[in-house]
Amino acid sequence: MGREAKRAKQARRDKRKRAAGDSAGMPPFPEAEIERIWHAWNRAIAAGLMEDGAETKYHFTPDGKVLSVAVGKSGQVLANGERLTPSVAERLRREMPFLAPMVTFYESNQGAGRGLEGGPADGVMPLAPPCGPDAMPPVAPAAMGRAQEATHALVRAGKVAEGAGAMVVPSQRGVLVAVGGRDGELYANGKALTEAWAVRLRADLPDIASDVARLQVIRAEWLDAPPADRTRDLAGACTDPNCLGVH
Repeated sequence: MGREAKRAKQARRDKRKRAAGDSAGMPPFPEAEIERIWHAWNRAIAAGLMEDGAETKYHFTPDGKVLSVAVGKSGQVLANGERLTPSVAERLRREMPFLAPMVTFYESNQGAGRGLEGGPADGVMPLAPPCGPDAMPPVAPAAMGRAQEATHALVRAGKVAEGAGAMVVPSQRGVLVAVGGRDGELYANGKALTEAWAVRLRADLPDIASDVARLQVIRAEWLDAPPADRTRDLAGACTDPNCLGVH
């Protein structure tokens, strides 16, 4: 479906929603906000972030805020024309508190590689309440020792500062230790988190593959900016209740 055909389809759908909203005494449909987001998607297409005609979903709040999501060419979730990086997700939660659970849902989906899978239908719909954290596996002393030694080797090489804030996520098969480097790099278990190393980690630690993917998203955001000392960036960055990191 091309851009204009997609817009026409969306306009028809919007008209139906306006009619339904008017009859139920709902607030006016946010046409100006929808128009702004259409322009944001057009810019995303022009920038090569997504395919022209890619399917998008729209969620609305009673105060006229709109969250629109799609999957980009790289497989990353896009929200209102932007990559759903941690900083974008935090901003959207602040700007649209009513839709904060929806933002978190798509952020979690992205970390697990599920895109828009399982997302609610267009419109405002409640999400299922979050379940409690999974039982935390015990940390194998040998695995922790290997990860710590690999991190200490980075410290000795001058790539990571002594006492850098770390994320430590236990796995049934080992442990994941991530730190930010002085050079702006994100290191996991002693190596820069390149795509090849991430593939290896997901294969070795399949039960925490989503945590590896979440770290890849953070690294991608870091690489978008000039290199900076990331010594403390991962301290407090993780909200996973199963994480043992120094937060």
